[in-house]
Amino acid sequence: MGKYKYGKPDEEISLDTFKQKLEASGLSQRKKAYLILLYWLGCRKSEPLVLRKEDLELKDNNLYVSINYRRNKDGEIILFSRAKRGQAGGPSELNLNLYGVPLVVEVWRRTKRNRKVFGFSDDTGYRAVQKLFPRKTPHHFRYNRITKLRKKLGDTLTIDEIKSFTGIRRDTTIQDYGLKTRAGIHKVAQQLD
Repeated sequence: MGKYKYGKPDEEISLDTFKQKLEASGLSQRKKAYLILLYWLGCRKSEPLVLRKEDLELKDNNLYVSINYRRNKDGEIILFSRAKRGQAGGPSELNLNLYGVPLVVEVWRRTKRNRKVFGFSDDTGYRAVQKLFPRKTPHHFRYNRITKLRKKLGDTLTIDEIKSFTGIRRDTTIQDYGLKTRAGIHKVAQQLD
C-alpha cells in the first residue's frame, strides 16, 4: 500500500473548512480541543496526548503548550526531545484570538492537576480526525501547517524559525513537507509564457 494510507496529502485544509467540519462533528470538547492543537501546531498525533495539565500555561493572552518541554519537581522547565528526535525552541505559543484556542483553555482548566489533558489513545485521536476528514490522517494536519508556514518563508519567517516551531531538525524535511495544491498549479500555469 505504501507509506500513506490515502496517498500523500495534496491539499490544504482552510480555516473555514476546519471550523465548519469541527462544529458539525458532534465530537466531545476534549476531542475538539485535541484537533485544534493538531491544526494550529502541526504536531504529531501523539504529542498532545502526553500533555499534562502542568505542560500548558496561560500568560499574556497566549496559551503556551510545552509539547517539547516538561517541568521538573521544582517547577523549572526542562527540555526533552520530541518524537523522532526533533527539538523545538521552546513551548509553542498560541494566541487566545486564534479559532478554538479558548476551547483548549477551557478543557485545560477542567483537567485535574498531574493528569493528562487528553485522556485517550492514539487510535481515538485518529478516529477523531477521520470523523472530520474521512480520507485524511492526523499527519495531514502537520503537512497543512508546515505548508502554510512555508508560504511565509522569506517574507516574515525564516527556515530556522519554522524548525523551532515544528521541532523539525533538517531544512530538507521542511522542503519535503510541501503540499501540491490546485491553487499552486493554477498560479504557476498563469505565469507560463
